[in-house]
Amino acid sequence: MGRSAKRQTVTGILRITRGRFRKLVLEDAEGRRFPIAPREGLPAFPGDRVKAELSTPSWGFRSRRRGPPVMEASLVAVIERGCTTLLGHYRASRQRAWVVPKDKDLLPPIEVEQRLGLAEGTLVAVDLGRNPGLVTGTIAASWEDPDAPASVIEQLVYERDLPRAFPAAVLAEAARFPDRVPKEESALRRDLRGLEVIVIDPFDAKDHDDAVSWEPGAGGGGRLGVPIADVSWYVRPGRALDAEARARGVSCYLTDRVLPMLPPRLSADLCSLMEGQDRLALSVFLDLDRDGGVLRGEIQETVVRPTVSLSYEDAWKVMQDSRSRHPQAKGLHALQAISAKLRERRFADGSLDFNFPETKVILGPDGEPAEIRQRLGDPSHWLVEECMIAANKWTGEMLALAGRGIWRVHEPPAMEDVAELEEFLKGMGVKLRRGAASRDLHPKDFQAVLERFKGEREEYVVHRKVLQALRLAVYSAENLGHFGLAIKTYTHFTSPIRRYADLLVHRMLRPSGVDGRYTVRALGDLASQISALERRAQEGEWACTKLMVMRYLMKHLGETFEGTVSRVERYGAFVELDGIGQGGLVAREELGTEHFNVSRDGLSMRGGRSGHTFRVGQRVKVIVARVDAARGFLDLALAE
Repeated sequence: MGRSAKRQTVTGILRITRGRFRKLVLEDAEGRRFPIAPREGLPAFPGDRVKAELSTPSWGFRSRRRGPPVMEASLVAVIERGCTTLLGHYRASRQRAWVVPKDKDLLPPIEVEQRLGLAEGTLVAVDLGRNPGLVTGTIAASWEDPDAPASVIEQLVYERDLPRAFPAAVLAEAARFPDRVPKEESALRRDLRGLEVIVIDPFDAKDHDDAVSWEPGAGGGGRLGVPIADVSWYVRPGRALDAEARARGVSCYLTDRVLPMLPPRLSADLCSLMEGQDRLALSVFLDLDRDGGVLRGEIQETVVRPTVSLSYEDAWKVMQDSRSRHPQAKGLHALQAISAKLRERRFADGSLDFNFPETKVILGPDGEPAEIRQRLGDPSHWLVEECMIAANKWTGEMLALAGRGIWRVHEPPAMEDVAELEEFLKGMGVKLRRGAASRDLHPKDFQAVLERFKGEREEYVVHRKVLQALRLAVYSAENLGHFGLAIKTYTHFTSPIRRYADLLVHRMLRPSGVDGRYTVRALGDLASQISALERRAQEGEWACTKLMVMRYLMKHLGETFEGTVSRVERYGAFVELDGIGQGGLVAREELGTEHFNVSRDGLSMRGGRSGHTFRVGQRVKVIVARVDAARGFLDLALAE
């Protein structure tokens, strides 16, 4: 008789692992993952919340020498359908039709309606609905040319269950607002249309939440103004607009499109702070001393008329020229000086500064990636960033005084993650001033490590490793502080066009108090929901950028790139390509026939015969050998 183990029940979410060898696993609330046992008849898909029984299969005992036996999950029931859309290929017979999922070895076929004229094997998207007892679906989209640039991004939207078209009721509600700010509403607000208000955004921004102003005062200080689009005046609780915004949580920015939280009528027009246009704003004013210290603050319902709208590039040109004759040069130079003081104070408190460039894919006329741009922040970015952080910090403090709110929290890292980071840093010859053993971590401990490698060849690798040791920032109805910013009380106030959390904060802080009454329990539920939706959008954005970068590299097969070794494993070395924002694998087979040994600290690999060594942080030249854009794999070969 075979060996068996007592079964225990567990609930969790079904996931498909990433990597070259994908498999279906159950992830429980503690983050543990269990492989799924072979199934018969139970329709379950990635994202579904399921109940399962754990047991040890006969093969699981083989690993006892290397640790505890492997536990396998046998699915018992689907509790809640989390997966609502799947991609697959259409199949039909005379009597019925079905769709075979792309992951056909992991997922069951889905019954669908027959479609006349739809060719056998056509790639389709299937809406499953949320009934956990059914494995039928409705065809939502199909693609005759599934490899066209726009098609692959549309497939990503369906595959990751990202928001699509707005319901008719939402569009109808947005259409009912007048084209101009109502005079009766303007009369109730502080009129700032005579104040110099500057909007600075990316050159291709689709919405404009925020602006800045500066009024000089005595002794080198002054009044910093941060007008923010008053979305809460338009989007009221209990209405269709609010329900849809809450369901979306955030806007999602893909390479060729925006999936906005609000209909374009609001997000790109009525709410957007645009040059020369009257707009309703909820404005924070902070009186600062000459060193950037906050003396006092207030929040006001205002009407503004932005003086100018600049791209970061145009703003930076003006800021670099002390003799610039640009009409807003004086204001920009004053804002640059005070934002530098704010930044200096923030880093003195221990705020972390990760030096990661932003990767932007530029599309050609055919929709294919034509160029990859990587951009590091400059003082024009820092100007906006510091003003927004100052406003978010002050509004977070106001929520704390009121005793309830939604905060942006970033808890200190878990001790096991700190211990792993310490082991890595030990191999780099560096120590955390206070490590896992002290249990009294401060952001300055991590800040010192980041500073130590600034400008060094290992900078990217070390910064990435430190970031991986930190927790994710999330929303919470409990004020837990923001470790990465070294701020005890912090919220998100400055982007209500694209973040539902900011809209909630506006409702709670607006002087009139309209629509701002939420229970702590309701805020906790909303915080959890918004955090999950934010993560969904972020992962969709990252996946889209990676997909487009891969398609770009497909046009550069055989070409040589420079890069940095970012990780070594027994099966090869990973190299991050310069100016691309993407890494690939130089497989062990590409290094010749000799055996390579990975060092104990995991930072290098050495050839047993030649002694040739690859070390984390090492600069190398590599050739693009193979690209699998659909699966996200990049294979590299050494160029020398």
